[in-house]
Amino acid sequence: MTRNLVLAAASALLVQWAHASKPTSYIDIHLITSFSTTGSLETGYLFRIPASESNFAGSPPKGPKWATHSALTGGTSSGKDPDNLASKTSNRVKVDDHPQRRLKLPPDSDEFLCNESKGAADYTNPAGNAASAVFDSDTLLSGYEGTYVLVPRGHCTFEAKARSAQRLGALGVIVRNTLDSKYRLLNETEDDRFDTTPHWSNTKWPVEQRDYDCGDNGASNKFGLRAEVDASQFAFAPNAPYYGAVNDPLLTGPAVDGNLCAQAANVDSFEGRCPSERCLLTGRNATDDGTMLEACCAWDLFLRMSTDGDDDGDAVPQEEEEDITIPALFVTMENGEELYDLVVDAGRNSERGDSVQFVNVVPYQRWYPSVHYSSIVVWLLAVVTLGVSAYASAVEYRSSWKKISKAVNDGVLVFQTGNTDANATGRERANTEDTVDLADETLGELELVTPEVEMTNQASENGGTSAAIPSERPSFTIDDAEADDFVGNPNPTSPKPGDGTSNGAEDSDSMTNESLTNDSSFEPVDEEQQPPSEAASPSTPRQQRSQSSTAETQNMELNAFHAVMFVVAASCFLFILFFFKQKNVIRVFYGLAGSVAMNQVVFYPLYVLLCSRFLPDRISSKAQANAFGNLPGCRGHYFKWIDVVSSATGYAVALAWIVVGFSTAQPMTNAYYWVIQDVIGVCFCVLILGVIHINMIMVATILLSFLFIYDVFYVLISPMIFGSSVMLDVASGGANGIDPTFCEKYPSDSRCPGTFAPLPMLLAIPWFNDFRGGFSMIGLGDIILPGLLISFAARFDAARGLMKKCSRISSIRSGENAADDETDAAGESSSSTGGSSRNHYHLGRVKASLFHGYFGPLMIAYGIGLLVAYIAVWATNRGQPALLYLVPACLGTTLFLGWRRRELSDLWVGPKAMRKANKMVAMAGRIPEARAVAAREANNNVAETSSVV
Repeated sequence: MTRNLVLAAASALLVQWAHASKPTSYIDIHLITSFSTTGSLETGYLFRIPASESNFAGSPPKGPKWATHSALTGGTSSGKDPDNLASKTSNRVKVDDHPQRRLKLPPDSDEFLCNESKGAADYTNPAGNAASAVFDSDTLLSGYEGTYVLVPRGHCTFEAKARSAQRLGALGVIVRNTLDSKYRLLNETEDDRFDTTPHWSNTKWPVEQRDYDCGDNGASNKFGLRAEVDASQFAFAPNAPYYGAVNDPLLTGPAVDGNLCAQAANVDSFEGRCPSERCLLTGRNATDDGTMLEACCAWDLFLRMSTDGDDDGDAVPQEEEEDITIPALFVTMENGEELYDLVVDAGRNSERGDSVQFVNVVPYQRWYPSVHYSSIVVWLLAVVTLGVSAYASAVEYRSSWKKISKAVNDGVLVFQTGNTDANATGRERANTEDTVDLADETLGELELVTPEVEMTNQASENGGTSAAIPSERPSFTIDDAEADDFVGNPNPTSPKPGDGTSNGAEDSDSMTNESLTNDSSFEPVDEEQQPPSEAASPSTPRQQRSQSSTAETQNMELNAFHAVMFVVAASCFLFILFFFKQKNVIRVFYGLAGSVAMNQVVFYPLYVLLCSRFLPDRISSKAQANAFGNLPGCRGHYFKWIDVVSSATGYAVALAWIVVGFSTAQPMTNAYYWVIQDVIGVCFCVLILGVIHINMIMVATILLSFLFIYDVFYVLISPMIFGSSVMLDVASGGANGIDPTFCEKYPSDSRCPGTFAPLPMLLAIPWFNDFRGGFSMIGLGDIILPGLLISFAARFDAARGLMKKCSRISSIRSGENAADDETDAAGESSSSTGGSSRNHYHLGRVKASLFHGYFGPLMIAYGIGLLVAYIAVWATNRGQPALLYLVPACLGTTLFLGWRRRELSDLWVGPKAMRKANKMVAMAGRIPEARAVAAREANNNVAETSSVV
């Protein structure tokens, strides 16, 4: 299940995610004073405030990196503040790039800039009657050209306010949060006006937890309080349902400033429990007679202003609305009120006549890196992971060559052509009791015929008489679907004419009977020592090894039916995740399966290495001992202590990863979480590509073509049908409709832990040195699915290499001396030429590995395709379907190379070289067993001969 889960759910998506409620910009505030008597102009920097942006408007110019810690235009050029724009000499950051803009309040006739959305004005027609109160009748100018407008929140959408400001000629709009914006009428057509009592049935009151907290909801830092305030102090007319001009001062500031909420709150520290120093009326009576109203502490946080989706109140369709290009910024109630008071005071001072004061602003984006190094690291990690996994999938061919070459050197294995005359092969057949004879019908084409496994006892250790081997000799069958399987001959064959004793036979004859009795001596170089019980019974399956963490896995070959069904299953699974949001269940399953993957790929090999190199032999032997063989129910099962320790380590690491994932709303901020997630992902890639194989290009073409359509549909086309990208929502974690700001306020809420974590089936690295807090990631499907094709290429190259090496064995002896002479001459030449020749040799090896065969070119194509996908993410600032770039790169490269080399027809239906190499692998796997049986028979024959003597 986990294998399908990894492939289907994490298929092919590159996405970037960022927090939604962090301040993304700064605004430097300057007070400008112009003296009419002298004509001088005095500029003074006051302070700077943070602001957040919108997703529908433009952005202010980006500030430099040093402006993160100090104001961009703070101080003076005289050196009072060295970290200011005037004192910087960088050519990349100039004063002209960040000019000051005058800040103005909206027109008196349109206080909230909502007249257009309500149909009461049309600022696109300055000469119209509705706009005549704003635009000058002669110049048709509004007076807002080149300025920023400070507008209060409420009464219409953010997008409507920004569009009206743009039509007035403003260069930007700053929306300030207010208490008044939390109230509105349910039915605005009713003309209900009240002096002191609200109209309860027609008022939409602020929402608990979203707008305020009364102190009993588990908010962070014990935020929230409740107070009972006198209802007679408030006014609800003439601006029903809430008169902000009168009521806001009564609910703002500390107790000494007249805040009724602070005066009535029964808490030790009003500022500690209510940092915003503002309260909201909840719409609930605190007393039965209604004389007292309930007030609770108001939240004052940043938010990312969103588009209204054509809900702006006007009759113009959304697609016909003009784009908003000016910046739209949002500031908190505290900063917005301070800015508003500053503009009002400057206007009042200007009315005195001796000077004119106004406020200038310099808005700029907070600095963030244009290119994230984490994206480069993820790209490199994906390429290396795929390369290592694909290369490791062909290890059976390389390890088989080690076994075969050792057997040939020992005189155990002899390759010869279909001609029975051994001299025709260039090598005589070793006439020993444990000889394995592998025939090759035609050396050039490597057509294999039925081989024979012959075992004869030549002589005793003192050159005694030969003993006949009983006719009931066991046969050794190598399972294969082909008709020409390798089958051991149960009957001894007579020597062929011309057979003699070669050098290999002499080496084999030099082996003593004591060495023959030791079964482990016949094991290949890289094969682990078997338990004694296994060696004693060669016909017994590897039951003990199947219980070990290093158990051999059976490969699964994908065919065309599997490819089609996989895409169908992936689509169904993706829809389940999209509609039912069961990512927490997926996280648990992924973590548990990841413990097994880490055990097999990381911990078990690591502990074996530590035991063999750093621990005493006594401890190392105990680590390899049976752990629970004496316990009831465990007899017949083989659990080594090193297996137990490595498995326990894997489960401990995975369980800790699961706990971290359910502890915070965004666990990707925890280094342990994303590091272990990446380790698990790499382990899954190694295991899956080692188990699931594609053995013909036809299947790869069908699979990747369907996945190409699948990926493009669910990333780029699905938003047109479902309103959002199915793949994007699933891969990025989908917040289940929960606002990120809510989880920042209530991190202990049961809906928040793990809510914003991406689906774990991916490799992800956070953005470093970026205040937005996102991360770069790539789905495991983008590695594994193209990796099936690249794994095929790696195995095909290794299979051809194995067959090429085996085809040369038959001529080793005949050309041995000449080859040695050539090697010596080459060595002398290399020594004489020095380091340049060695460098040329190594460069040649690198060039051959990269451009010869199929594995190297496909890895280059994969790296380029993935790099193009990341460039597309950076250029479009949106998630991209990686298979859109990887499938043409990888599959196209394979088809082109196959066509160019005239091998496409062979690759399409399955290469013959790979089928032949698979038989060689099977043969190599039976060599140890054959040698062990032959050794025991030889030992028995020697014993019988000795008894006869």
